[in-house]
Amino acid sequence: MSWLLPSALVIGGVAAMAAVALHFIARSRPLAEPLPTTRFIPQRPIHARTRSIALTDLPLLLVRIAALLVLAAAVAGPVLTGPHGRVARIIVADRSRDVASIQEVRDSVRALFRSGDVVIAFDSDAAVVPSLDSLRQVDARGSLSAGIASAVRAGTSLATRIDSIELIVVAPVTSAEVDDATARIRSTWPGRARVVQTAAARAISRSASHVSITGTTDDPVLAGFSLMGVTRAPTTRAADIRLVRTRLAAADSAWARDSGHVLIHWPSADENARWPKRPTIDAIGGVASSGGTMVARFPRLWVLNGHAIARWADGEPAAVERATGAGCIRDVAIVFDPASDATLRPSFRDLVRPLLDPCGGARMAAPLAAPVLERLAGSGALASGDALRDPSSETSRWTPWLLVVVAALLMLELMLRRSEKRA
Repeated sequence: MSWLLPSALVIGGVAAMAAVALHFIARSRPLAEPLPTTRFIPQRPIHARTRSIALTDLPLLLVRIAALLVLAAAVAGPVLTGPHGRVARIIVADRSRDVASIQEVRDSVRALFRSGDVVIAFDSDAAVVPSLDSLRQVDARGSLSAGIASAVRAGTSLATRIDSIELIVVAPVTSAEVDDATARIRSTWPGRARVVQTAAARAISRSASHVSITGTTDDPVLAGFSLMGVTRAPTTRAADIRLVRTRLAAADSAWARDSGHVLIHWPSADENARWPKRPTIDAIGGVASSGGTMVARFPRLWVLNGHAIARWADGEPAAVERATGAGCIRDVAIVFDPASDATLRPSFRDLVRPLLDPCGGARMAAPLAAPVLERLAGSGALASGDALRDPSSETSRWTPWLLVVVAALLMLELMLRRSEKRA
């Protein structure tokens, strides 16, 4: 057994000793009784001195001490720890589009799994899966940061019931699944990890040299794209990316349903969009995507719904992706002043580069370098339950019951005082 707040036990002990001391120094006034006669009392003052140190009201004292000690135990929060030597496993399995075969991942997890283990499936997000049969592949990029962060949370909940936890990562572990936060999140796991690598999906990238463009030649956005090497395709069939700066037509939506087609709807003006308008039009000072950040003054006219691929500085979506058929449509709500040269800056090219990726984003299959894999696996012993515990967020299931006992003792103490008063 361990305690969430051991100092409460010390305070309770001091309070119990103070209660004993108060009972030692308690004094009682003798009862006044009438004398039958006073003729035998001498007419001179009589002085009597007595000194007595005695422990009075022993049952009442015991009840008070018990109430103080049980209250201290309730505040301290007893926690029953698991048996010594028990080891649990947290298996973090990749279900993202970076996996070549989800069946390979499922078979690897099944070979490692044993009763009591926790299986976490991750893509760009992570969640505990109830069974291995529910481990299915999704069309989203993989994020080791999301998987390890979820494992840390699961380990915290297991820490009071086990002695050690083994972290196992079943994933291709490619460069696309590692970001700037991965190393910091990995450092929060206080032990080594085992990495089981599976086959990675084929890398998919796009050479955006020919794009079908619908818009005017003096458009500042098209001028920015031209500096990226993007040119107009001779025909709409010669490109699998279509950039529309005017109002969408039915033919555009039908074209986007074909496999591999990306339709970028980037209205040049308010009349070219059919999106819901914001209740109040405001302005914000920046927008960011996975490619980069651009700092400028942007008006915000619309509200977008979908998978965000670019966000305003306050986190609201500035560009979203919506699946349609076998392709996708990307709605971009970033408005540039026609007289501005902001689209000619390098930050604009970094910002919009993810718009030219395949639906769901580019897929990278570059293997991680050996030193990076070694840092991911770590060294030393397994993570101990004590190292993963977070007393500030733990609660004791015994505290409510101990408080009920305290209430009962206080009721008993009140009854004893009333009975002594009547006596």
